[in-house]
This record gives sequence, C-alpha cells and structure tokens, in this order.
Amino acid sequence: MLVVFVPMGRAQDIDLSGLDKLANRASEVNTISLDGENLKTAAQFLTGKDPDIQQARAIVEGLQGIWVRNFAFKDKDEYSSRNLAPVRNQLKGAGWSKIVESREKDEVSEIYLRSANQKTIGLAIIAEEPKELTVVVISGSIDLERLGKLSGNLGIPPIELHHPKPDPSKAPK
Repeated sequence: MLVVFVPMGRAQDIDLSGLDKLANRASEVNTISLDGENLKTAAQFLTGKDPDIQQARAIVEGLQGIWVRNFAFKDKDEYSSRNLAPVRNQLKGAGWSKIVESREKDEVSEIYLRSANQKTIGLAIIAEEPKELTVVVISGSIDLERLGKLSGNLGIPPIELHHPKPDPSKAPK
C-alpha cells in the first residue's frame, strides 16, 4: 500500500496527475479531491460530540486541501516505483526532508516533512505494496501530534502505528 500525506502551503506544489494513468490498469480506483470550499463542506460531515471527531474537524479547518489516489491491482507488477518517480522528485524540492524510510520484502514506506519558519507545512507518507498503491496529499498547516485524528476520515486511510510489545519469553536471562 502506498500512502502519501502532504500538507503544504499550496496544493500545486505536488502534482499527482501522473498517477492517474494507473487507473486503466487498476481493478479498483478511489479518487478524492477536496480543496477550498469542497474541504469546508466535507468538514461539516465531521459532526458529533466525540472528542476525536471534534479534534479532526479542528485539524481540517487549518487545511487547504486533501487529495487521495488509491489503486488496487489484481496482479503484482501492474505498477512500479517508476510510476512514483515524478512524486518523489517533487519531494526532493526545497524544504522537504525524508525522515523515515522502511523497506521490507516488496513493501516500501517513506515519510517526508516540509517545513518553513519552524512550522510543518507539508507531510508526505509513501507506502507501496505489491497490489496496492495509495497517495494522500494534505495541504496546509497541520499539527503533527493531532494528524492521526484524520485517520479514517475524509478519505484518508486508517493509519496504524504499531509498537511491538516485548515478548517476555525472549527476554535475556
């Protein structure tokens, strides 16, 4: 699964249009484009007294846009990392820093941050799986500590960070 999160100062800083050609090869395609007024309208669906929902709405109010491209494929090799080269090249631009890279077998995850004036104005998460590719772009000012509250809302896939618990049976004796 590829996930890209990108909060930025301006949406046009990251162009995802090169990924749209993958739709012809995918067995399932999900596309979300929320900017300006569309994002404000979508935020109205975040209702209720649940503190997590209220916090998610507060986060969304500081954003300029959310874009999602999700492609599921029937077979491996329906896309390649070369399809992501234009996105990754843009993430090498001014202000962007790769802070995490994880590779496991045929899966890749990367996290990029973009900062200006000591504020995070961009976040990109890329995670590839053999049969799925998801790109999420979030534009605007965001509090990284509260980012997880958007997980599973407004088309953003659930983000699960697992911290394995130590196995007591494997503890040194």
